[in-house]
Amino acid sequence: MANVPTGAGSSLVATPEQLEKIGVLAAGMVEPGQRVGLGSGRAALAFVRALGARVRREGLKIVGLPTSLLTEQVAREAGIPLGTLEEIDALEIAVDGADEVDPDFNLIKGGGGNLTREKIIEVLARRLIIVVGQEKMVEHLGTNFPVFVEVVEFGRPMITRKLQAMGGHVEQRRNADGSVFMTDNKNPYLMVRFGPPPHHISDPVGLAQAIRTLPGVVEMGLFVDMADEVLVARFDGTVEYRR
Repeated sequence: MANVPTGAGSSLVATPEQLEKIGVLAAGMVEPGQRVGLGSGRAALAFVRALGARVRREGLKIVGLPTSLLTEQVAREAGIPLGTLEEIDALEIAVDGADEVDPDFNLIKGGGGNLTREKIIEVLARRLIIVVGQEKMVEHLGTNFPVFVEVVEFGRPMITRKLQAMGGHVEQRRNADGSVFMTDNKNPYLMVRFGPPPHHISDPVGLAQAIRTLPGVVEMGLFVDMADEVLVARFDGTVEYRR
């Protein structure tokens, strides 16, 4: 289990039952014949399982494209037919979770360690739906989660210094046993907090551009101008739909 400090935030989190509810709603938005991006994380996997139930119950004809090795495993167990990037060049819809969502639908993603595969797949989607618990909705990105950055090991020391020069506090992500966390792509992972507490990112678009230009950065966890809709599992048991 990877060690991901989240900082001070709400002690409330969406229950599995609440996430299952938004997973079922999101699965209901998938139409026959669609190519579907299958996200990672608790809420997204609830969607994958609900979509698999539709495939089995209704004979729904779709093709899924998973964003992580775990998602691929869950999708296969759920009975969802899967494709590859060699076969699929566009998606009608993708459903994924997020670590934080701001009022403009900008996201921090990557707490599960899958941000590169998520971004590769979701940039192909005509419609990206984000499924989250209420605790993931924030006024400013960076409030509770760092910006995750997947890097090439050779460039890690240089990238760390550059991120520090941008005002970031950089840690290399490690597993709970202290070993270095590696992504599904076999790359190391950095966690970067910007600004003194309370942390927040004032310009996510500009910061995303600045990090992306650093040589050796594979991808980073700011997803700006990508999400179209958000389903929020609220603590009172209701679901909020934002578009």
